[in-house]
Amino acid sequence: MPETSDCQLSTSEDEIGKQQRSNSSSSENRATMVTYWKRNSNPNLQSMMLDTNADKINQFEYPEILECLPDLDGKRVLELGAGIGRFTKRFAQLAKSVVAVDFMESFLEKNRAENSHYGTVEFLHQDATQLSFEPNSFDIIFSNWLFMYLSDEETGQLLQKSLSWLTPGGTMFFRESCFHSSGNIKSGENPTYYRSPRQYIDICHSRILNGTPEHPHDQIYELIFAKALESYYEIKQNNNQVCFLFLKTNLQNLHGYKTLQDFLDHSEYALKSIQKYESVRGEGYVTIGGAELTQVLIKRLNLTSSQRLLNFGSATGGSSFQISQDYGCEIVGVDISANMIGIAWDRALSYKGHRIRFEVGDGTKMRFSPSKFDAIYSRDVMFHVSDKTTLLNNFYTWLKHGGRLLITDFCCGNTPFSQDLIDYVRSGMYTMPSIQEYAELFKKCGFTEVHVEDHSDLYQQYCQNEIEIAEKNRMNPNSKLTRQELDESVRQWKLKYSLTNSGQRRWCIFEALKPSVSFDEDDNNNEQ
Repeated sequence: MPETSDCQLSTSEDEIGKQQRSNSSSSENRATMVTYWKRNSNPNLQSMMLDTNADKINQFEYPEILECLPDLDGKRVLELGAGIGRFTKRFAQLAKSVVAVDFMESFLEKNRAENSHYGTVEFLHQDATQLSFEPNSFDIIFSNWLFMYLSDEETGQLLQKSLSWLTPGGTMFFRESCFHSSGNIKSGENPTYYRSPRQYIDICHSRILNGTPEHPHDQIYELIFAKALESYYEIKQNNNQVCFLFLKTNLQNLHGYKTLQDFLDHSEYALKSIQKYESVRGEGYVTIGGAELTQVLIKRLNLTSSQRLLNFGSATGGSSFQISQDYGCEIVGVDISANMIGIAWDRALSYKGHRIRFEVGDGTKMRFSPSKFDAIYSRDVMFHVSDKTTLLNNFYTWLKHGGRLLITDFCCGNTPFSQDLIDYVRSGMYTMPSIQEYAELFKKCGFTEVHVEDHSDLYQQYCQNEIEIAEKNRMNPNSKLTRQELDESVRQWKLKYSLTNSGQRRWCIFEALKPSVSFDEDDNNNEQ
């Protein structure tokens, strides 16, 4: 489908338009959409993208979107809103079969003329909301600028049907304009729903496909990543073009939640929990020491403005904004919590000119290009990750040769575990190896110059200071938190202090280096 134009609507005007459409009947909304599409039915790239710079944008955007997709070889692909076929061509070249759907006949005819000779594409001139397919018909469902033309109800219904059309383990990819439009061609009335990325994530996470005799497990969408397109940031300096990749997977039971992300967003990183952290550590910070400790630790990476940093576990954005202001480097902030990245996305709107992008993602499953980052910085995240080997291998791949890794995390001590620690680990589903096991893991993944410092004493100092702040917050009549929530905040801080003070839990700083030249490369050079 085409992108909507940047028709100089303010955010409030966009919201007013959305409210008016939500108050209208479905038929009225559909009529408005039909009129809009017909007015922009010229089957060329500028009409599709509603931007006079469409050729330039497409040059960079096209390969970036393809890079986000899973392997297409031998797959059955459903392309919703296929338009004039700029992605259909690639699917036709690689996939086993493609069903290309579009509501606009002129667009689909252009697509057919360009790609029918491949013999693998079925073209459907149909409204995506009216489609019907057999369960498990497709391995990949792809859409580009479609859901923003649908109401919340239509979006939810189509995503529910798509979940049934996907095979188990299949993927759903879509890209949408979030927050506001991006094109520079005016097109009259703007009938688009500019949702936040978090709204799309919530809609997908609320879909459940009940099990059948053939597939007895209930199925859900698991988010692999939600990311702003780098090409739009580079060309137009906005982060509102967001793509999402979801995996169809079995519903899990993680303390009653569907996925690890779902568990974290409803427990430790629920919105109220984030407020508790920020009320003690400062806006944007959920890790110990807030801005002060961030400033101390980040100096170890010797960052420059020409470098790119992966802030893994970037939370609500405080450290990314701080590092950007202090060093001017490019930053990609990643966190598995949609709640925290949702807040970071909102706050990033106030940091125009800063080279910062935020993504929701599971570090063991998401992908970046090899050698993309000069440094990786991660604070108190990995104890949430059970598969540390896969994550560290990914870090190694994503770092440039000579790139530096700095991690702080919790390890188990040598003191026998108390019931408090057992309950703490179980309730949070944490995994904490010993300090030695942790260091060996870095080496096994290829890192060199592995340096470990046990700074549990420093953690305790900050923890004591934060307990005092939490106590003061409990007496603040203007706090956004209830007295019960404030009491629980103090209890949690004291428990963390106790577990570390007793020696059962240790807080360590790990530094490591990806060798400047890998052994394989060195061997190849010697052979030559």
